[in-house]
Amino acid sequence: MELLTVLLLTYNHEQTIGRAIESILAQKTRFPYVVYVLEDCSTDRTPAICRQYKEKYPEQIELFLNPQNLGVMENFKQGLMRVRTPYFAFLEGDDYWCGEDKLQKQVNLLERHPDCSICGHNVLCRDMIHQKEWYIVDKAKYEIKERYTIHDKIPIHPSSRVYRNIIDVSTLPNFMVLDSHLLLLYLTQGDLCYLDEVLSVYHITETGFWSGRTKKQKALSALELRYKANQFFQFKYDYRYYANSKMLKLLKMLLGVRLGWFCFYHLEKQRIAIKYLFK
Repeated sequence: MELLTVLLLTYNHEQTIGRAIESILAQKTRFPYVVYVLEDCSTDRTPAICRQYKEKYPEQIELFLNPQNLGVMENFKQGLMRVRTPYFAFLEGDDYWCGEDKLQKQVNLLERHPDCSICGHNVLCRDMIHQKEWYIVDKAKYEIKERYTIHDKIPIHPSSRVYRNIIDVSTLPNFMVLDSHLLLLYLTQGDLCYLDEVLSVYHITETGFWSGRTKKQKALSALELRYKANQFFQFKYDYRYYANSKMLKLLKMLLGVRLGWFCFYHLEKQRIAIKYLFK
């Protein structure tokens, strides 16, 4: 019986999907795990490459070929709903894991700390457009001195996360399975265990779900998703979003949290529209 499921999301990743799959299969663990490849009706050779890996590793890979494009949120949600193992991890087809003991180390920590709902690690970020590299977690900023620590404020990247399978996602709105929203949902159920090692590589390209958008689209999408997440959580964790906005602080003080956020959301939409009007 498998202990962990790896969800691999892919769409038009023919140049990188092989490396992503290989990095998953290279994991050395003392437990069995299964790989769910969620192929979202790509228009390039990605489906064919995925079929080749399925044929080569039929016992370890489950291939789900969507008959039509679902989009990253619905594709990921359907993958999450298929998970039956105690743990699961996530990777996109243009990223890869660079540590062959990543899964074993993270499961070890989660087994050792039953109060933790999620485990993450540091990630090397490569901007393929501007040819820059940096680490997602700044060790000095978060005063990280130990090999691992329990710390719920560290910004762990999705490719670094191993989740404890404790939440029924079937009733969640699609946007709640995205990045920081799913992370926050898990942090309401337990602590975050952070492993201070670089065990995955994240690529910024012009074709990804997020990095392929314009600055205006990113700003508007982030605003809308944060507002929706606040509404989902009934504004219980609103301090985690736009914490440095003086305008939001003033509006909440004058109008209360809900009405303040409502006004901030619509004013911020107008500000973004004006800012990028001629860009």
